[in-house]
Amino acid sequence: MNERVSRRDFLGVLGTGSLLPGLAAGQTFNGAGVPSSSRELWDWLRAQLVLEPGLAWLDSAASGPTLRASLGQGFKARERQSSDFEAYSALASGPDAIRRRLTDIASFLGTTADDLAFTCGADEGLSIVAQGLDLQAGDEVVTTAQDRGGAVYPWLLAAKRRGIKVTQLPHAGVPVSPDVITGRFVSAITPKTRVLAFAHVQASDGTVMPVRELCALARSKGIFTVVDGALAPGMLDLRIADLGCDAYAASFHHWLNAPYGTGALYVERAARARVWPLVVDSPAGWDVNDRSGTPYATSGLPETQAKYGALSRYDTPDFQCVGPAIELQDTVSRARIVARILELASYTRPQLSALPAAEVLTPSHPSLAAGIVTVRFAGRDHAALARALADEDRVAVGCVAIGPALDAIRVSLHPSNSFDDLDRLAAALRRRL
Repeated sequence: MNERVSRRDFLGVLGTGSLLPGLAAGQTFNGAGVPSSSRELWDWLRAQLVLEPGLAWLDSAASGPTLRASLGQGFKARERQSSDFEAYSALASGPDAIRRRLTDIASFLGTTADDLAFTCGADEGLSIVAQGLDLQAGDEVVTTAQDRGGAVYPWLLAAKRRGIKVTQLPHAGVPVSPDVITGRFVSAITPKTRVLAFAHVQASDGTVMPVRELCALARSKGIFTVVDGALAPGMLDLRIADLGCDAYAASFHHWLNAPYGTGALYVERAARARVWPLVVDSPAGWDVNDRSGTPYATSGLPETQAKYGALSRYDTPDFQCVGPAIELQDTVSRARIVARILELASYTRPQLSALPAAEVLTPSHPSLAAGIVTVRFAGRDHAALARALADEDRVAVGCVAIGPALDAIRVSLHPSNSFDDLDRLAAALRRRL
């Protein structure tokens, strides 16, 4: 496949006259310029993304294309950073600037600025929590065999290093209700269970987990909860504060379409005392004295950022690019975006189900399904099938393979996708099956 964005294309984005004035004014999208009719709206949304023309991108669970406005803003930020590093750092990396950005993100995620730290994505946040909790030999962590590698391997590392036990609940077929999922966790909990770790939206089969119920279960037993929220922002209408979790790790480069490698870690106020930071350049949040023994004056940063966000100072220009992505969601309406994703999923599922030897692995229960439909075809090499779709049909889908229990094609539905994209996918699969 050709490079998706040429240098000429990128420079064209930066030179777009309608873009740069908006960035300079601090507002990227004007609600008056957004189409009102659905047909025009989703075509307009697609035009805001940097994506190779003619490519049907159905793999936002891997990574979504970035907004043109975010790329343009990022370029300008790095240009300013390079031109005068000290002046840029004072303006963009100071406590007030960071709090403003975190406040905007917190409003979008449904929490407060003091509860968030910038990360390079959900994987960094999950590793901070897994390595920061004081777990001892014999303590148990319950997760699932369906979770992403970036969500499970930090616990396996802790098991190798500290002697904890990690229980990965095996795949037990397509869940028919939230109670079935909760029941599996209830059965796995023992007196030694210290952590429940699970996804908000499973990347393997698209199951939207019953997060509130699982967090309530854990809290009733004094168990710490860690939620992998990599795929939720931009796909679901999210309010972290309502979930009842202790920690939540989010990514912004999937459905939100911010730059690749941007995300945030939420740590609930009481839980912050239990999680050590992973990377530090000051005693912020974990000691009262500096290295000379002098009482440490507060950094002025939001609490979670001060304790867990040391590495984010290297990526300040990228985090400045999250604002346009949030602004786009608010301008279009998150409720409308969620409804569009569900509409596309409802269109896709029967098309895939009707294909030869197809088995849809995504739950059909309304509260368990969202913007991913995973399907497997008996006797087929799904990795080869995904490559052929991308190389020959210019339809990008994911292939998920987790041991012998799961090998399938994953279709990730973004509001910018069209019904023509989905018809192309179904026709291309039908030719090959």
